[in-house]
Amino acid sequence: MQELLLIILGIVMGILTSYTDLKTGFIDDLHVFPFAAAGIIYYLYEGLFVKHNTFLAFSGVMGFVAGLLLGLLLYFLGGWASGDVVILAGFSALFPYASSYAKIAAPYSVNYPLHAVTLMLNSIIAIFPMVFIYATGVIVIRRKTGELRKILFNRANLSVEVALWIMGAMGITLVLENVSGAAINTALRYVLTVILIFILGKRRRVGDAIGAASVVYMTHSYGTVVIASFIRLLVVLYLFKVFLSVVSFMRREVLIEEKPVDDIREWDILGEWLYEMDGKILRDREGFFDKLKRAVSEGNLSHLMPKYENVIASPTAEGLTKEQIEKLRRLVEEGRLENRFLVKKSMPFAPALFLGFLISVFYGDLFWWISLKMSGL
Repeated sequence: MQELLLIILGIVMGILTSYTDLKTGFIDDLHVFPFAAAGIIYYLYEGLFVKHNTFLAFSGVMGFVAGLLLGLLLYFLGGWASGDVVILAGFSALFPYASSYAKIAAPYSVNYPLHAVTLMLNSIIAIFPMVFIYATGVIVIRRKTGELRKILFNRANLSVEVALWIMGAMGITLVLENVSGAAINTALRYVLTVILIFILGKRRRVGDAIGAASVVYMTHSYGTVVIASFIRLLVVLYLFKVFLSVVSFMRREVLIEEKPVDDIREWDILGEWLYEMDGKILRDREGFFDKLKRAVSEGNLSHLMPKYENVIASPTAEGLTKEQIEKLRRLVEEGRLENRFLVKKSMPFAPALFLGFLISVFYGDLFWWISLKMSGL
């Protein structure tokens, strides 16, 4: 009964935030914080006075913080507005753990108050088909068949290479266990695997060779199931590549437009970085997903967060201030900056978060389901 009440609170919050986001583009804090507070108070009462479990008592707070941190990560990457961050934190306070109605639950949302991971990933995965269909429609209407070829085939070989690097990391870990005669701790295994993937990606051709050798070695040790797992991994990575390509196309052709400074308004979100270096005004128009592809292909995470000095304006989700617009206007009048600026079109994400919440509560973790399928389980 108590869980059903939490679901109702989450649904009410989802309806309110989705409505205001679609209508105004902003989130009213009063549509989130009272619901988050209700979740935190519920778990405090349940943990301290009913089940006498201190960890459970503070799970609402921990869920809120987990959602806040995950949301802030996407916020600083320029993908979310502050309202989206607050919504994720609010849902996570109501459900720090997986719902009992969920058919598929990941270990991190059952054993720990990290259901925020499920909520975030479900929201992103759920809207992908709609984004892909919309992008395909735009390509067909505008007759940009070349863009469709790029989405499907451009840099498709990178999917094969990344799959090889992952298999190479798994093979090296397996060899280390066999040589030492001791199993590596699960958490340490994940960390080691991620580090090895980036090292192999950094040494690209060497990484490809080690990956291929690992596939042969593990196939000899465990049979053809390794080949099947490699193929599934390859398919998932290729679909992820298609997703990144679709997002890149949407960013270039649909969700961004070029405007002169006189057409820019307060709260408009810039689609580029403008900064000063050695007396010159420079631009960076590369999107996050392009940086992500470069970081993965080169094994260099610094591409994700390049350092800019003397930033004039940036694509923060909060949008431009009047002062920043006036500074851009002065630079244009002085002839130091070309009068064309990339401006993002707004894309309300509150409805996607609400959809992710409903999927999480009534079905479960889509990412974990995909991971299980990829592993053949």
